[in-house]
Amino acid sequence: MKSAIVSVFRFSGVVALFALFLTTDARAFQALTVPTISYEEDPEPAFDPLENDPPVVTRVARDAAHLSDLAGEELGKKLTPLLGTLFDKAKSDDDRLKAAAELKSLVATLDPLDRRQESVSRQITRRVRLAEAAVMAMKSSAADEDARDIVNDLIVRTAVDFEYANRLAHTEIARKLYDDLRKSHPVLYTAIQQVYVQDYFNYNLHFVVSEPLLSRMVSDFRSQTGGVAECILGAWVTGTQVTDTMVRADVRPSMTTAMFDIMVDGRTISNTQGRKHPAVIYTRGNHPFNIVKTTYFDGQRLTSSPANMDVRPNNRTVGASTKFDGIPIIGPIARDIAFKEAVKKKGEADAIAARKMANQALPQFEREIGSKFEEANTNLQNNLMANLRKRGLEPGQYSARSSETHIAVSSRTVSPIALAAPAPPTTPAPRRGVAVQMHESSMNAAIESLDFSSQMSPVQVISRIEEALEELMKKDVDFRPEGAEEDDKTDFDFEPKDGIRVRFEEDQVVFVIRTGFYQKDKDRRIPRHSFEIPVGLVLRDGQLKLIPPETDTKGILAIKPQAIEGRSSLRSVIQARSIAKELLDKIFKSGPVNIDPVVEIDMGDGARMKLRLTTFRITDGWVTAVLQ
Repeated sequence: MKSAIVSVFRFSGVVALFALFLTTDARAFQALTVPTISYEEDPEPAFDPLENDPPVVTRVARDAAHLSDLAGEELGKKLTPLLGTLFDKAKSDDDRLKAAAELKSLVATLDPLDRRQESVSRQITRRVRLAEAAVMAMKSSAADEDARDIVNDLIVRTAVDFEYANRLAHTEIARKLYDDLRKSHPVLYTAIQQVYVQDYFNYNLHFVVSEPLLSRMVSDFRSQTGGVAECILGAWVTGTQVTDTMVRADVRPSMTTAMFDIMVDGRTISNTQGRKHPAVIYTRGNHPFNIVKTTYFDGQRLTSSPANMDVRPNNRTVGASTKFDGIPIIGPIARDIAFKEAVKKKGEADAIAARKMANQALPQFEREIGSKFEEANTNLQNNLMANLRKRGLEPGQYSARSSETHIAVSSRTVSPIALAAPAPPTTPAPRRGVAVQMHESSMNAAIESLDFSSQMSPVQVISRIEEALEELMKKDVDFRPEGAEEDDKTDFDFEPKDGIRVRFEEDQVVFVIRTGFYQKDKDRRIPRHSFEIPVGLVLRDGQLKLIPPETDTKGILAIKPQAIEGRSSLRSVIQARSIAKELLDKIFKSGPVNIDPVVEIDMGDGARMKLRLTTFRITDGWVTAVLQ
């Protein structure tokens, strides 16, 4: 569990990457020579983020073009008209269902071993699955115009707008339409509910931890030496004993919670002498034992069953002496009698030894484990969960389960008006590490909690990110280089909704930033534009590489600046591209950046565990990382 939480925080590097974009100093803006331009008019108080949405046919064509970029031009020629028919409410139900069937046939031709085509296959399948279920439900129920309007708007806002842009503004409308359908048209709602939940309300954060890693996380070796002084079977027994113990974990199958046994394998070696007049008996003990405590983790709290202990005592009498030693004939006879009497009582002595070991070891073990569990649960609830709750990021649902070799925990974190995730891409379970899969909706929920909206200085933006990460990680976070000058002349002017979003595309994180700029020293306002900043992240030759966006002509065109307020003009688009180029040239000066693939985890008591990133890929809205 500890490793899983640390792994979550490692993804804060994506937020840190965004912070780089925001730390550009004022000179990037002051150096611009583009003409001054002001807003055409101030936004209305009742802000409508979707007021300038293009027609459905345009949005569908844009979505098809985006998919075609991944799968190739040949696919695009077939894809665009088929998706256009599927989402065109003016077409007949039969025509739309025929388009769905042709799209499914098209998907069947894609190569599942080609990562990009496999991603396209998943994305098209989701769109078709929702639209087909909706059209079939409308056809079979003879839905009226009101119901059709709700259903058609819902599937476009979800399977086109949300899939392409991943904007909160789209999900807000989709969730309202979904709720309207539930209240007013329960038959249609029931027909699409299962598909909707499967693809848009799924868990958006997954951890899979292997048994070897879990064992290493709980492992503890101890060797304790002590004295023996007690009365056993009427004899005063003294001597020494050494106890060695090793703690490990054994994962057990469970479909309702993550279940594993904390196991202690131990052995006590003793060397004692028991005095009971007139003899002294010398004994060596070899007592292996096992303690098993079944533990459960439901995603929020650790609980456990009482521990059980199995002791296999083995006392071996190795000698005897009596007060008659040294007396011929009598001495040996007395020793032989004493030795045989001790052997007769071996079973009783072994039982007493087992009972004493259990009475001493079990309470101590329960106290220590109970203290560790209490500490872990307190940290989880009072630190991590409390901070997530404060920012509206506490997961709303959990799922925990385990096989014979792995435990898996999933959670869903989205705002109350957002959509979540489809099922993640398949990835092999790690043999000796942890796998983490995070959907873009989880990262966007974190970004939303920081409330980037309206006018903010770069310092305010960076401080807000730092404060949030410091609260979560309980450590200092500082993205600003020591001695760096703070920019107090240029502010961002984020759109009231969706100021910053991210998309996880093939091997890259696309930062979608909807902002204008205000240069206070020049009283110059740059109208709000939408920028798409693609930053590559790939694992290559054992190194995680950050690949900056290109800033040549082709690269700047690829950031797709679009005016989102006022009247769009060629001049404003050129101006937006110029700003973006200045920013990107200042941020990414040295080309690809190597990121250390080794993660060190503080295990407590000064111990540290190193995990190396062995798998890293970004596809279809998901980041998958395996550390071993």
